[in-house]
Amino acid sequence: MAGKLTQILKVLIPLVLGVVILYFLYAKTDFHELWANILGTNWYVLTLSLIFGLSGNLIRGLRWDLLIRPLGYRPRKSRLIYAVLGNYAVNFALPRAGEIWRCGVVAKEEKIPLTKLIGTVIVDRLFDMIMVALIFLLAISLNARIFYKNMHEFDLPGWLVSPSFYIGSMILLALIVSVMFLLRKNFVVQKIIHFFTSLWKDLLQIRRMERKLCFFAYTLSLWASYFLYFFITFYAFDFTAGLGVTAGLFIFAVSSLSMGIPSNGGLGPWQAAVVFGLSAFRVDLIQAKAFTTVVFAFQSIWTVLCGLFGIALFSIKSEKVKKPS
Repeated sequence: MAGKLTQILKVLIPLVLGVVILYFLYAKTDFHELWANILGTNWYVLTLSLIFGLSGNLIRGLRWDLLIRPLGYRPRKSRLIYAVLGNYAVNFALPRAGEIWRCGVVAKEEKIPLTKLIGTVIVDRLFDMIMVALIFLLAISLNARIFYKNMHEFDLPGWLVSPSFYIGSMILLALIVSVMFLLRKNFVVQKIIHFFTSLWKDLLQIRRMERKLCFFAYTLSLWASYFLYFFITFYAFDFTAGLGVTAGLFIFAVSSLSMGIPSNGGLGPWQAAVVFGLSAFRVDLIQAKAFTTVVFAFQSIWTVLCGLFGIALFSIKSEKVKKPS
């Protein structure tokens, strides 16, 4: 019963969180006005953006191959790509389950230990975290002058602009590190330390990679594709077409950060983050909601369709291999 309850909670909590966020985001929305803004969408431009979403996921499959090769295995690249595509479809049903699913199906068909594949996915996600952090810092630096100039127009919480908050955060971090050092023999603390040291060891795996430059090229190409997947959609709406690349980079960075919150394909956190980002560049609130409504729905359908296609192809290829000649 406890196991079943845990599984139910894993499904319900992210879904409820997403629905609650959407409720508060759209609670006072004039849906007639929202629909009027949606009607002006350029669907051809949105369709063009889909190419870059797919290309980014294809590159992720090729990059995953480079992470697996140092372990001494040579899986079929097509299977890795199909598994990556399926990963995103599974994540819509069960947040974070897609990564385990793709490791499981590849481990079974390519005869690679599951734990080793999970290690490669952790490294894959670590590099994603690094890239998101770098993109966010770049976006902040490129838009610093605009933010400083318009800061008085933003209704920011007092704690966010207070030096005391940042000084207090640094002191709290120092205290946490100190307590962990003093209690380093404690079972829980040892587990936490072991987790981070394991991540570090997985990250060092990159040193054994033969094609390091190719790996970094794939990483840059992957995130360039994701950025274009998002930024091109600006040109599907009159009210976002003139925002420019630097604004797009900031909103993209904020939306990428929101994906760290467990939810069904970003449902809820992604919309809230993008509305916040667009509002920071003076896009009207109802227009920002129209943008997120259309883009999320359109691209989510595409992601799920590509994922189901990947799952189907993975199954078909596996069946062909199993059949005797």
